[in-house]
Amino acid sequence: MGVRIWGELSVEFGLFAMPEHFPWENWTLAFDRDIDTIVRAEQLGFEEFWIGEHHSGGYEPVPAPDLLLAKASGLTHRIRLGTGTVNLPYHDPFLVAERLAFLDHLTHGRLLYGLGAGALLSDRDLMKMDPEQSRPRMLEAMDVIERLFASREPISHHGEFWQFENRRLQVPPYQAHPPIAVAGLTGTHNFKMCGERGYLPLSVYFTPTHIEANPGIPDLVAHGKALVEAAESAGRDPELARSQWRITREVYVSDSREQAFEEIREGVRASYDYLIALGVGPLIKRDAAMAEADLTFEWMAENVPWIIGTPSDCIEQIQGIYDAVGGFGVLLINNRDWTTSDRWHRSLELFARKVMPAFRHREHQALRRDLADYAVSLLQE
Repeated sequence: MGVRIWGELSVEFGLFAMPEHFPWENWTLAFDRDIDTIVRAEQLGFEEFWIGEHHSGGYEPVPAPDLLLAKASGLTHRIRLGTGTVNLPYHDPFLVAERLAFLDHLTHGRLLYGLGAGALLSDRDLMKMDPEQSRPRMLEAMDVIERLFASREPISHHGEFWQFENRRLQVPPYQAHPPIAVAGLTGTHNFKMCGERGYLPLSVYFTPTHIEANPGIPDLVAHGKALVEAAESAGRDPELARSQWRITREVYVSDSREQAFEEIREGVRASYDYLIALGVGPLIKRDAAMAEADLTFEWMAENVPWIIGTPSDCIEQIQGIYDAVGGFGVLLINNRDWTTSDRWHRSLELFARKVMPAFRHREHQALRRDLADYAVSLLQE
């Protein structure tokens, strides 16, 4: 099967880190390893790296992604850095706007402003957050943040959840139009909002490409449909909306598909024991009648699907997802603690060297083939 390049569209690649670090491991070392991976990702040519925010649960121990990204920004020069996400219901929106605008300067304009409602149930319980208030609080905070970014004069706000008088940012964002990103989890409403407002949409790593019989649970196809229809209704370019769409997937590259499975099997088990216990099982199933015990490593790799195997396997799997959803702009590798750092970085290197080039501009691929053919012809003269 030949590699297909889709017109003038170039797919970009990045990493998304929850970040996952098992509670029985050395967290100081884990944070240092996150920084090392960001530096390595830039060296390998990945375009962006995202870090999440969590406050409980034991498996996702970064409470302040902006602090970790600030350290990473001092060790990198090109890679875009995203908060994935700052969970707005837990924070004063003025302080969020102020901290992110400041970080935008520290990164020299490389910041992606990921904002969200916070999905971890134990975080909501810790913060005594009414689940019915999470989304309204997020939306109100986002409106406040956008007003603060747009105004050079003091603003006042008298909302349902926050109130203040005469505040403005001392340091406005470095970027004239800060790129705001929003993740979607249990519905399509955030993708509709991204299409309407021009935000960057993110699909989480366990959302299946296509769901056959699981009512009320959206798949990637539904995410894309909501995004494009909302962009069109708002008078925005639907192709631009698609090009801004980030899809996160589980990815691992090795010398064979069988070897890839064996190298990460124990790590996968530890990760998904935690995730299934959190209640994400219904969001993974393609059929509501499916038993959670049947959500095995092999089933998820084949049916979500994951991107796993040799570089050729991964190229074919990415093409399959792209075709199924109608196109997207950025593939984010879910950064995992499934194996040792040397093996994980080798997987990233194989991906960068042998998978990423298949999804660059058509003219670049044609030029490479022409140069190779020319070199061979010289040897045959």
